[in-house]
Amino acid sequence: MLLQSKSTLDSTVYNTIKEMILDQKLKPGEAIVQNQLSQSLGVSRTPLRKALGELEKEGLLESSPVGWFVKEFTVKDMVSVFEIRAVLEGLACRLAAGKLQAPDLIYWRTMFTQAYEAYRTGETESYYKADVKFHNAIIEAAGDPLLARTISGTRIIATSQVQGLYRDPHETFHEHLAILDALEAKDGLQAETLMRTHIQKAVPFLQSGEYQIYK
Repeated sequence: MLLQSKSTLDSTVYNTIKEMILDQKLKPGEAIVQNQLSQSLGVSRTPLRKALGELEKEGLLESSPVGWFVKEFTVKDMVSVFEIRAVLEGLACRLAAGKLQAPDLIYWRTMFTQAYEAYRTGETESYYKADVKFHNAIIEAAGDPLLARTISGTRIIATSQVQGLYRDPHETFHEHLAILDALEAKDGLQAETLMRTHIQKAVPFLQSGEYQIYK
């Protein structure tokens, strides 16, 4: 049973369900069985419904006369998400250039190198988590509150990563390092170009349907 203040409880229920969606414990197209979910979380229907309403506003759930369903994103939806993400994260990279300190860059290189080595031995989760952390960290490093609110409010990064990674880490690992090189050189325009290209490369795979999920 979740024994917390009302505001904390609302936030906990919301975050828990969101993570269940992002981790695909609640799968695309799946109906939300409120009684079952309420019991598993140990909460009443009031905070549950509030959380479901917020997740609907964010585009992770859809409502119908019979209840809520986990949003199923079409190919067109996902292509749009990646195109928008490329522009916004490209801008974030340009703004972040020169703001990241040497320890930050060392940390990201080490993290990706270790995650990539883990992937090569068959453990994919570490690389997925490294990718998520890196892309969110670039937004924070940009230091632009309006850009951060725009990306956070649209859930553009989380939406693109909801299934996992669409491209093989054997390709993206070297792209991530190249972006870090540009950031270390304080070359904002190059960092922006590399980030845009990195993200847009997923689009042809989405359009053709010739991809697998790496997570």
